[in-house]
Amino acid sequence: MSHISPDPRTARRLIREAAGWYSQLCSGVASAEDKLAWQHWLAQGWEQQWAWSRVEHLQQQLTLAPAQITHTALEASSEVVHARRRALLKGLGIFAFTMPLAWVGWRTQPWQPILADYSTATGERREWMLADGTRLVLNTNSLVNVSFDASARTLHLIRGEIYIETGHADPQQRPLIIRTAQASLRALGTQFIVRQYAASTWLGVIQHAVEVTSAAGHPIFQVPAGQQLMLTAQGVTSRQALTGYEASWLRGMLVVTDWRLADLVTELNRYRRGVLRCDPQLADQRISGAFPLDQPDIAIDAIQTALPQVHVDYFTRYWVSLRLAT
Repeated sequence: MSHISPDPRTARRLIREAAGWYSQLCSGVASAEDKLAWQHWLAQGWEQQWAWSRVEHLQQQLTLAPAQITHTALEASSEVVHARRRALLKGLGIFAFTMPLAWVGWRTQPWQPILADYSTATGERREWMLADGTRLVLNTNSLVNVSFDASARTLHLIRGEIYIETGHADPQQRPLIIRTAQASLRALGTQFIVRQYAASTWLGVIQHAVEVTSAAGHPIFQVPAGQQLMLTAQGVTSRQALTGYEASWLRGMLVVTDWRLADLVTELNRYRRGVLRCDPQLADQRISGAFPLDQPDIAIDAIQTALPQVHVDYFTRYWVSLRLAT
């Protein structure tokens, strides 16, 4: 597969088109005209061929379903299969897979990084300069969609964590808005970090201020520089001063002061593939230090050095356990 890819917005459109063609051709009702139309689409250029290869590759991965899921799917009646396919098409407006869908969430989740305008894999950090001069940095395993229209410049944080330096090259001076599941955040000429948790949004303001509009309809308020807060569907659950290390991941480091070991392990798990486990007996051990995010093995060794009571068991490269030394 070629390492050259279209720009994110074009790639997103082409993947949607390719997925639609894939669904049509594998539906069992594709006509000869459909196949000719698909060949015409594919022959338009390398970008279409790139998108088609991505869809084929991902479909191959998705067919490797867990045995129990596959068994359940094979037992499903033809009418149930068609109903699930129609539901997926209606919900996503993109495509339906030909294999019966016993677990829709498992099946559709791998498409998110391909369909997002900007994305990073586990352990990856990437930086972009947007058309208005805004600097956008994605932390590990993050997804962002970008929409610039006549009224606003909007970034939708779907998953993960981003750093923003507001650009000032927009001739229309449209507001820059970051949308999360819990809030709409308006930049007021600023630098800030936003993280989307499963059920909350974290905001840390480094310069100037950010205006917060809660999705729950709470009054609009501003968060000044040097402040951080956690916002849930019920409102703000915590608000305090920044420690000064919240942006250390931009330099490839995780700097912590007096953290629970269990919390440190949870954070390190964001940056490495596999599982890093902490024995419950060690969960409340306190630790401070600077841990390299791009070298997880060194970070684990640093934990053992800082806490001699910790013993590290490497079952495999991807399964590591921290237990109480005996």
